Amino acid sequence: MVNWTEIKSENRPALEAMAAELHVHPLALEDCINRDQRAKLEEYDTHQFLVWFMIAEGKVYEIQFLIFPEQIVMVPHDDPPSGATWWEYLRLNENAKDVLHLLYQALDRATDITWHEVEKLFKAIDNFELRIFQEDCDPMILMGLKTKLSEADYYVGHLASVAEQIQKNFKHKDDLRWKLRDLHDHCQRIYRDMTLYRSQVSSTIELYWGFQANRANRQIQKLSVLASVAVPLTFWASFWGMNFETIPFHSPELFYIAIAVMIISTSGIVWFLVKKGYWAD
Repeated sequence: MVNWTEIKSENRPALEAMAAELHVHPLALEDCINRDQRAKLEEYDTHQFLVWFMIAEGKVYEIQFLIFPEQIVMVPHDDPPSGATWWEYLRLNENAKDVLHLLYQALDRATDITWHEVEKLFKAIDNFELRIFQEDCDPMILMGLKTKLSEADYYVGHLASVAEQIQKNFKHKDDLRWKLRDLHDHCQRIYRDMTLYRSQVSSTIELYWGFQANRANRQIQKLSVLASVAVPLTFWASFWGMNFETIPFHSPELFYIAIAVMIISTSGIVWFLVKKGYWAD
């Protein structure tokens, strides 16, 4: 059975005691303690130091691994999303062949969880695109999705290169060879899809504002149609509102002629707008 140990980065005395016992390189110990490392794999004389990232329940988790020939020391900065330990959360198998098989289990499980979380962002972006044409959407929702996608890309976008480095450093001829290649493919897929959806977010923003501009144009068109109908009425009302003695109220015949002129001119405008298609909406 491979020895698995978990020590949180904030527990500095325990980390320093472990480092002294296992002869951990000072730079590796420093990286274990400090947050905001980049995803990487570093080689030392007696061990390797691996930084990996996982996204779960909308939060980014930075986890470190000190890899020894017969032991793995996991140094997380935070507690797992659920469960008492990361061993339980990642559902690791205590019957792993060796250290690398156990490490693969942890990385593969973390990558699968990350993929499901990133996939939620993709679906949310797609749903926003559909809602643009169905209801009045708040663009801040899309901006929030863009921020989350950029954050995910910042932390997990380089996992594929680290997975490839693991493949090259740990050359195996058994099943681990295919498993590590599969891990690299999963990381590469996450990176490729995030790149695709980052471009889609930009297109969606343009689509949203284009649709809003089109909606505003339709409203202006409707107002313009109504204003066009009112033009002849406004003209005749202002024309006959001048100080005339006989047009049109002193003579019943002229009054009826005036009414007919207003109806005909207004109807002519309406007919013209209908013929040109402006009344279609």
